Amino acid sequence: MMDGEILELLEEIGQSSVARLSPAVYLSGETAQARRGEVLNAIRGTILPRRLEFKAADGGMLAVEVNSSRITDVFRCVSGPLPDFETDARENLTGRLAQLVSDIAIAPGPLELISLRPDSALEADDVGITFSEVEAACGNIVLPDERRMTIVPDATPEPVVETDQQSPSGITDAFYEGSERFALGRFLISDEVKFDGLCSEGQPAHPDENLLARFTKDLLGWQADVSNILSEPQLIVMRPSGGQGVGLAILRDDEDVAAAFHDTRKLGAAVKLWKSLKNAVE
Repeated sequence: MMDGEILELLEEIGQSSVARLSPAVYLSGETAQARRGEVLNAIRGTILPRRLEFKAADGGMLAVEVNSSRITDVFRCVSGPLPDFETDARENLTGRLAQLVSDIAIAPGPLELISLRPDSALEADDVGITFSEVEAACGNIVLPDERRMTIVPDATPEPVVETDQQSPSGITDAFYEGSERFALGRFLISDEVKFDGLCSEGQPAHPDENLLARFTKDLLGWQADVSNILSEPQLIVMRPSGGQGVGLAILRDDEDVAAAFHDTRKLGAAVKLWKSLKNAVE
């Protein structure tokens, strides 16, 4: 890497650096192409020896050792065998690394990146594969253009739930009750209206009558737009830009709605609850 490139890279790092409370950062590109670019930029920006772990929202992981913008080892990958840096031909090794970078980019986002100390000191002849070589090889791998749904795994066991299949509001009632274990705040619009947690009266996320009316109207507009594409019930997920903060999971069935505010990292719990409820009524 030339001196000018190093200065340019340091300037980019300085401009994009922000204070954070967790060692993890999130690569929140909404397409596989965008996420692959973010993974490559993370590799390019790693000058000192580090172990970079890219974790997808579905639990898939790519863990690589990087030094001076070069990949020197791979410890874990989404699919297939680990590349052998000692025996694989350089061309084959470069292609395999490009495929691994593309595989983690295709996995659902946001990607979580953690930079750790290497497990051991690097050998003097451990030159690895350069960022430029991997980037060029990635150019030969076509990625899908469509956006993918974010599914964040959660360690909480999937609940066993029962719903009243005769009642249209059964699944929304069950979602409201089941979300208690992960929700920061929740509300239900059904035969009765319920509020809990941050959504309780007097709390920051409590929706008043006007807000609920506008919310319901927006959902009816959503239903009109997607009625020919999506069936009911539906789970609508909203998360903040960057993948950190409070998200919102909304389950709607006809005119009944249940919503839960949750830490973004708990999205997997909401999805698991949704899947169990959906399976129970099918």
